[in-house]
Amino acid sequence: MEILQLFNTGWSFEPWVLVFASILLGAYMLGVGVELNRYSILYVLGVLVMLFALLSPLDFLGRHYLFSAHMVQHILLLLITPLLLLLGIPKATAEKLLKIEPIGRIMRVLGYPAVAWFLGVGAMWVWHLPSIHDMALNNNSLYIIQLISFVLIGMIFWWPVFTPLKSKRLNPLTGTLYLASACLGCTVLGMLITFAGAGLYTAYLNPADTAGLLPLIRNDLCITPGVDQQIGGLTMWVPGCLIYLSASMITLAQWYGAPDEGVSAAGHEVA
Repeated sequence: MEILQLFNTGWSFEPWVLVFASILLGAYMLGVGVELNRYSILYVLGVLVMLFALLSPLDFLGRHYLFSAHMVQHILLLLITPLLLLLGIPKATAEKLLKIEPIGRIMRVLGYPAVAWFLGVGAMWVWHLPSIHDMALNNNSLYIIQLISFVLIGMIFWWPVFTPLKSKRLNPLTGTLYLASACLGCTVLGMLITFAGAGLYTAYLNPADTAGLLPLIRNDLCITPGVDQQIGGLTMWVPGCLIYLSASMITLAQWYGAPDEGVSAAGHEVA
């Protein structure tokens, strides 16, 4: 029953989350329309993953008790949600958006692979600097900026590899290197957090036990601040890196599965 208490505590309906989700869905309906297809399913799934990350006990636990829960939330917002949102945008809609200024001009800059890579990997590093991380936990406005930035920057990061416009995607080999290097950046940060001494994030050392969950976490589940930090670091290190590697494998699979552009369906060279 006590374990159930852990998962039943902290469900919330933050107004800013509902507004942000409504903006994402409203913009999609205006640009794409209301039609059930694989694109809309992926997009709505991305919004649902975001809502789970922001409204479920994951957010409450991550903000008040467990760094590891916060790390899971960050991975969902920076890697999973943005990819689903991007995959849910049809090619025709992306083409129309890029013709609108200043959207087209902005994406030519932010969507440039080097810029997108540094934004995506940099967001993970900067927001997990101990001083900035703890500051965000104690400042509601900064906390909201942090979480929204993960979703928006995540879409920019995935753009060079999974943009709806296939002509603007990195070639498979370059895309694989793009993702593998991001995995390396994630791995290094995860290792530093995992092997750092307990107390790297001071907000989790002696949290205010407003929900009465601390005895359950510390005594029953044996999650001390040091163990919690190690779990968080390993979460970034292993599952986080696996997401990048899985995306790399998908990119390579599409490359190998694509027909040779220089050969016709009958197997003859095309002049």
